[in-house]
Amino acid sequence: MPDRLRGLTDSMGLDLGYALAQAGVYYAIMLALFWYRRSLGIGTFFCALCALTFAENYLAITVFVAIGPMTYTPGSVILFTGKLLLLLLAYIREDAESVRQPIYGLLIGNFVIIFVVLLVSHQTRIDSNAAGFAIDMVAESTWLSVWGTVLLFVDSVAIILLYERLTAVRWLNLYSRMWLSAVVVLIFDQVAFFAALYTFFGVPFSAGAGGLAGKIVAAGVYSLVLWAYLRLLEHHRDAAERPHRVADVFDILTYRQRFEAMQETARLDELTGARNRRALFDLGPGMVEASLARQEPVSLFMIDLNGFKKVNDEFGHAAGDRLLREFVEAIRKSGRESDPVFRYGGDEFVVIAAGAGRLPAERLGRAFRDAASGLEVGGTAGHISVSVGLAIGGEDGRTLADLLEAADRSMYASRGGRLDPEPA
Repeated sequence: MPDRLRGLTDSMGLDLGYALAQAGVYYAIMLALFWYRRSLGIGTFFCALCALTFAENYLAITVFVAIGPMTYTPGSVILFTGKLLLLLLAYIREDAESVRQPIYGLLIGNFVIIFVVLLVSHQTRIDSNAAGFAIDMVAESTWLSVWGTVLLFVDSVAIILLYERLTAVRWLNLYSRMWLSAVVVLIFDQVAFFAALYTFFGVPFSAGAGGLAGKIVAAGVYSLVLWAYLRLLEHHRDAAERPHRVADVFDILTYRQRFEAMQETARLDELTGARNRRALFDLGPGMVEASLARQEPVSLFMIDLNGFKKVNDEFGHAAGDRLLREFVEAIRKSGRESDPVFRYGGDEFVVIAAGAGRLPAERLGRAFRDAASGLEVGGTAGHISVSVGLAIGGEDGRTLADLLEAADRSMYASRGGRLDPEPA
């Protein structure tokens, strides 16, 4: 290999290593903060995420680097792409109410910054040249920050909506849903954000093309990291988690959070890790009422393991308990992550799917039924079946009690594993 080509290859490898190191340090710290959110508070994670906004926008304006022929800015590719997917992570594991807080906070905070900078720009300057350059630079980056925050608000809503839409595509796994959602939003964002960079800062088109390619690749890397994090660390956390102790001056302030964590633990079924009957009647009515108030579909499933008593009689209660745990895991994997699973009693379970109308709900019901076919009892697979009853909010009732009664009737009508009798 010629020395010049070897030098270029070595340089590209080194630059790529630096980029991966930046992304690695960024996500290692942010995921650690997210993991400890139960003890430190989700605000710690959000504050760290928002604190990086100034560096993100400053780097997007002033710093461009290269990996071989590709030119990009770390502010957009490394920091912004990572932030968008971290907000999606917060939505997946927390809720929309939590994730909207940093979005509104950034928007309002940047308006405060621009107001303060405009006031400072009218003050008497001691060194007009240096001060003028600094004020102009801050003002320009602040306006870009406001534009970026507006885009971030749109991007965050869009990525969540896209992610939810893609959950209906059964052959897409978690990684694919996150990556595809991010790619679509990032293409839109790159066009809108680069237009501002090109118009006001003269950033070359080569940087725009390189930035788009870099964002797509970065989204793939970040999605893979988040997929591993969710599957390996967060997957069983709800059932296994216990309140963390904060051994410092803030310990007394966390009493309320610990009490709430104990309440949440009391809503879990100790055997299966599903939410229990108490949780169903605490949370279910609000889920149904909220969906109907927003004129959105909501579906309720009643799922029963056929012949469960026979399993206990032939293989013992330990085998029956193991089957229940595996069945709950199968329901979770075959359904949507946003749909809670409740143990209604014995071998009966309830799933509430907000946002799922009849056709998506029927697909979910068949997926629940199919999930049971791969379960094993006594080393033999394929002989487990379930009965699935389905009730649709608005059609079969407008309260949790109405839907439970309708789903129960549907389940007994579908005894043997069919989801709702086919219409005549």
